[in-house]
Amino acid sequence: MSDMIRISWSHKESPETYTVLPGEECVIGVQTKGKISLGSGKQSKTLAKAGITGILRGSRTFISEKDTKSLLVYISPLVLSRMISVPMDQISDSSLSLEDLFSKESISGLIADCEEADWKGEEASLTLEKFRNLLPIKEEKEKFLPEAVRRIKSSLGEIGIKGLAEDLGISQSSLERGFRSRVGLSPKEYAGLVRFRNIFKFYNSSSNLTELALEAGYYDQAHFIREFRKKTGFSPKQWFRQNINSGLDLIF
Repeated sequence: MSDMIRISWSHKESPETYTVLPGEECVIGVQTKGKISLGSGKQSKTLAKAGITGILRGSRTFISEKDTKSLLVYISPLVLSRMISVPMDQISDSSLSLEDLFSKESISGLIADCEEADWKGEEASLTLEKFRNLLPIKEEKEKFLPEAVRRIKSSLGEIGIKGLAEDLGISQSSLERGFRSRVGLSPKEYAGLVRFRNIFKFYNSSSNLTELALEAGYYDQAHFIREFRKKTGFSPKQWFRQNINSGLDLIF
């Protein structure tokens, strides 16, 4: 379970606008100092001190003010879905206040605990129990889902959904329902997300974008460019030229 939950402190000492790309995790964040907004310009929206961002289909822009510090918990949607009562497809592509999911009193206590941990200079790992106490993990019901996710990842996202359901001994409709409820995406969308994340895993070992596309699991460069643009708003060439040395948050 530990490899499905990661926790760390994030400290933005200067005002910063940064982009978060789609990843395979959801993020719970508690701001102990400062403020973070979603979007830019007139479209920006100040986020709650304690919030959650579901799994994303496209990139998101965030703005942090000077001296913003947050405790961030990166968590697999399969685990998070066993902690909350809301189906994951209701929080995908969204950033919500934790008060939308839990009582105001429990979130106030969580924020106070995190602020105390910040003041004491505690390591992030020591605060993980605070989240586990707030979010007890329920029993796994859809036993096939962890294996389905594992197979999609091991295939680099190049797997037939119908054949996957047959191999798991379930109907395709059951697989689809399970993914939307427990991951927040359809199996096909999740496979596409895995392929997209592969791009950044293989970037340094590839000699050119054509080779990168094949290594990441795309059947041709046109498919690669089309899917990359859909998730980032840029072509791969444009994006890497502008962002590879900028400190962009590739995953988070």
